[in-house]
Amino acid sequence: MLFLLRVLILAISYLYFSRDNFVAELVISFFPYIIWFCILALIIEIYLIIHESKRRRKYKWIRIFLIILVTILTIWIWTLYSSEFFWFYNQDDEFIRLKESEEWIKVFYANIYYKNIDYKTLQQKIIEENPDIVVLVEFSDAHEEEMKDFFKENYPYINRNSRSTMLAGDAVFSKIPLEIITKTHKVEAWTRNYSYMKILNDEYEDWIDLYVIHTSAPVSYKNFEMRNDQIGKLLSDFLKYHISWTPTMIIWDFNLSPWSHYYKQFTKHLKMLNAISYQAPNYTRSLLEQWIFRSHIDQLFISPEIKISPVKIENLSWSDHRSFTFLFNVVR
Repeated sequence: MLFLLRVLILAISYLYFSRDNFVAELVISFFPYIIWFCILALIIEIYLIIHESKRRRKYKWIRIFLIILVTILTIWIWTLYSSEFFWFYNQDDEFIRLKESEEWIKVFYANIYYKNIDYKTLQQKIIEENPDIVVLVEFSDAHEEEMKDFFKENYPYINRNSRSTMLAGDAVFSKIPLEIITKTHKVEAWTRNYSYMKILNDEYEDWIDLYVIHTSAPVSYKNFEMRNDQIGKLLSDFLKYHISWTPTMIIWDFNLSPWSHYYKQFTKHLKMLNAISYQAPNYTRSLLEQWIFRSHIDQLFISPEIKISPVKIENLSWSDHRSFTFLFNVVR
């Protein structure tokens, strides 16, 4: 346990001084687990000191010193990151009131996993939810081949953006007319990495901007740099081309947790609300498909003109992500 405490001291210090580092970024994605692990280690160490044998008493004061030091560092790292954690989950609910008497649009979103072969369960889930718009990330050629008849019959407006060597990309299926901007406008980051379209809002005879984004997963240093480059280009293009008064929604497999250094750097310029932040912690991605190691990397950003219902987040068969279902409309 003495060795474990030494490791904790080094790890916690590293997280503070290297917040923009690749390894620190991965670790802080599981921020709540870090705090619980530190607390558990401290409890075990205190227990061992109380019950240790006499021959080990010579290390007692060293271990007590390390316990105090790790406690201070744990509180330090908690103070550093918890403000973002609680801010993320306790924002004002002014924009999430949806009256039943008003018109609304229902959306189903999921990162379905490009190797997912449980087509029937996915199709049945969509049938049960009966959304107006279906947004699928990691939608592959195999998915399109197996489900094309279903989507053709039920969703006449389709945008497919396939861009990777795995033949997987983003797909949007809609009962509401879509204007596909990515097919008609050459905007570097959007055409290369993102889907951008407009949804027709019949109630106001107006359009709602919809972005569907899947940035690279930072599973290696190369992908970490790639993700950061994609986020930077998206923000640059968004600020350059976006019309501020247009109602806007960004559905995003961010591959970035809300307490990340890069999340804060991005969102301070975006000036949109993260709709998932209205609810209790909903960890949307599991590490190595194990339920106990989850992070929150799927986000839903909305402009202040959009009001949204509480988001229903559920497990999805064969996927390492959870799905979103929600209602939204525009405030005028």
